[in-house]
Amino acid sequence: MSCLRIFLSELHSWEWLGILLARLSVGLLFFLSGRSKLFIPPEFNAVFVSAVEFVCGVLLVLGALTPLACALLACVMITAITTTAIRNVKASSPLNWLSEFLYLPEVLYLVILIWLFFSGPGWLSVDRLILF
Repeated sequence: MSCLRIFLSELHSWEWLGILLARLSVGLLFFLSGRSKLFIPPEFNAVFVSAVEFVCGVLLVLGALTPLACALLACVMITAITTTAIRNVKASSPLNWLSEFLYLPEVLYLVILIWLFFSGPGWLSVDRLILF
């Protein structure tokens, strides 16, 4: 049993790596998505959402203002899910519908953003440099 505790303790000491990978991948996704949409002349709402994706994506990559960036991006994801993505879910039963819903990438991004909101950016971040 002590070997298992040592293993789990050692594994937990590497938690920062998982947080960093999640933060970088989701941050880069939103940064690149926002960048590509930001410089095409669309409506004001699209410019606003693109700017939020772009700026908050950069903040996530840097690990700066992580809770704020996650909250704003989560709002974007909730809006995308409720206005567009959920309409594309077609299923014959509630269980199949749930399966299709959970398969949406927007849902995964939202889950990761919620996790980062509560866990913080990890030790390799601007937030940690400023706060500690």
